[in-house]
Amino acid sequence: MDTLTCIQVESNVKPTMRTKYERDIYLFLSLYRFFAYSLAVVLIQALPGEATELGLQTYLLLATMGVYTLVKGLGPLRWWQRDLITYVVLGGDLVVALIALLLTGGLTSGFLLYSFIPVITAALLFEERLALLAAGFCSTALVVAHGIANRWTDQFVWIMEGNYLLWLIFYIIASFLVATSVYRTNLNISQRIQRGAIVEERRRMRREIHDGVAQALSYLSMKADTVSKLVAQGLVPQATKGMVEVRQAVSETYKSVRESLDQLSVEVGTLSLKEALEEYLHHFQAGNNIQARLETQEPTPRLSPVAELQVLRVAQEALSNIRKHAQATNVCVTWIGVPGGAELRIKDDGRGFIPSSQSANGDTGHHGLSIMKERAEGLGGTLSIHSTPGEGTEVRVFVPRERAGGVLWSA
Repeated sequence: MDTLTCIQVESNVKPTMRTKYERDIYLFLSLYRFFAYSLAVVLIQALPGEATELGLQTYLLLATMGVYTLVKGLGPLRWWQRDLITYVVLGGDLVVALIALLLTGGLTSGFLLYSFIPVITAALLFEERLALLAAGFCSTALVVAHGIANRWTDQFVWIMEGNYLLWLIFYIIASFLVATSVYRTNLNISQRIQRGAIVEERRRMRREIHDGVAQALSYLSMKADTVSKLVAQGLVPQATKGMVEVRQAVSETYKSVRESLDQLSVEVGTLSLKEALEEYLHHFQAGNNIQARLETQEPTPRLSPVAELQVLRVAQEALSNIRKHAQATNVCVTWIGVPGGAELRIKDDGRGFIPSSQSANGDTGHHGLSIMKERAEGLGGTLSIHSTPGEGTEVRVFVPRERAGGVLWSA
């Protein structure tokens, strides 16, 4: 009696920032936040003015901001989720920075640099318009405080006194420059990283093709030499058998090369993952006696370009294994959103197999599970192989939202 055997291969990496680049961004934001807070403490203590002489309230404010700064440093914004809570947290950070700024004198406050933190955060992790909106909000609050609020409180200096108008203009210009320049600089860097990842993937595929073709040619050369010797010795039946093996090797090599070229020709970036899967399945079905179909949902899950490329490579590797080993006639690829992320499923009606921990770890190289395992772990996800002898195989790759560069949902 056949039983269903399941391998669950999970990454030990906790859901956190995906790349060193993202970790560097958070490190920079944390260091800037601590620096801005420390500078505010020094300025408020060393240069107390009428607007900042609040006595116990000042120390209470500084202590509160110190705790808040520590909490923000230890609990970074989960920007990749892009849900309502994420924007509320970012907005709350903006409000806290403004309250600290306005309670300590506005333009005379030591929290001027601290008020740039939400602007820089939005510029590094979100879109430019959000960073500009944060800069406009901060600037408007200062204009209102020094232009209108001074009529009811002595905490703010009238905007036309001394050089306060000039300092206000400088602050507004600096806010918008920070929002725009930081965003565009970060955009250029992230695009270069993504292009670099895609280029590296192409190089890896080229190396795989080169190694595969080189090994095949070496084998063919050896078999051709053997056949030649058999013919010279008059051993025609053995030579004929050797030619059959050569023909099979040539056919398999041709299919492998064509498959690898198809993989390189289908890329994400200009195409969505759904479109890339459709195109590749079209080539796969045309080149093999296997009926292939794609099932998706509306809206279709969308990942970052780098994450989508890795998911596409997992699908291609699974389909390659099906062609080589499964003896299947039908295959179904499913790409859907699930709670907490997205999931890729590749199911065939082939002969199936009994998965083992040895093959899953890549010790035998069976079905190339080690390659798919590495790609799934690279996304911080999980790889599941469900197979029953005689009843086909199903491969599932779960990509968590926080590890995929922000799962988006679009048609």
